Amino acid sequence: MPADLHIHSTYSDGSYTPAELVSYAAKKGLKTIAVADHDTVEGVAEALKYGRERGIEVIPAIEFSTFRKKAEIHILGYFIDYNNNDFLAEIDKIYQARLNRARKMVEKLNELGVEISYEEVRNLAGDDYVGRPHIARAMIKKGYITEMGEAFTDDYIGNNGRAYVPKYQLSPERAIQLIKEADGIPVLAHPHFINRGDPLKKEEISRLVEGGLEGIEVYHSKHSEEVSNYYLGVARELDLLITGGSDFHGDNSPDIDMGDVVIEDSYVDRLKAHWGGFLDE
Repeated sequence: MPADLHIHSTYSDGSYTPAELVSYAAKKGLKTIAVADHDTVEGVAEALKYGRERGIEVIPAIEFSTFRKKAEIHILGYFIDYNNNDFLAEIDKIYQARLNRARKMVEKLNELGVEISYEEVRNLAGDDYVGRPHIARAMIKKGYITEMGEAFTDDYIGNNGRAYVPKYQLSPERAIQLIKEADGIPVLAHPHFINRGDPLKKEEISRLVEGGLEGIEVYHSKHSEEVSNYYLGVARELDLLITGGSDFHGDNSPDIDMGDVVIEDSYVDRLKAHWGGFLDE
């Protein structure tokens, strides 16, 4: 049965709650999903609960934003022990930095004459897991822009834009270490799509493997067939696990739908066999 192992909820920059993700997965005919929110596992328990009720297998996951100089490299963690206290303490540091970042971007927008408040942004997010899409929605609501993409420009909160604030600087190696300490499987996310950096080649991926990387997201909504074939070859040469997913964000990225990218059962089975544990029932 099809599996989409890269989706986001309202606990980071998605527009669907974990329960809504599970319901939508059932509607789309998916058997397995992974809720991989940015730098948090807060939505995992809810997704697991509703997954059991709807007969959808939910893999606990996370997506870390990491940096090599200016290049932003994302590292996925699958089968995370989302109750691990040491792991939770580490990601709480990232969460606090995320709050401060959102507040600073709102302040910068205010200085540019965009009169929105952090409280308005937070209300749109529904909680304190605030990201740039929520700021963009607040700008739309106040009439400063008409669509999401206008916020992600040099004028506002696009990368290196006038109101942009850099993310918490976590290295890929540290993210890999955190994932492994929480009994998870570290996987390189969308290696062809690197913010402010070039696509990763075999040599760079090999260095990450030396640091403990165990898989590559070969199939992704921003990977062409040619690109996927390249990374499939890299994965086989380096004996890495193969994963894939749509990177679904709901209404915050309307051109990508859940299930646009799915992977075969054999890849999911190998991922589970490599992990060797049992999901919380």
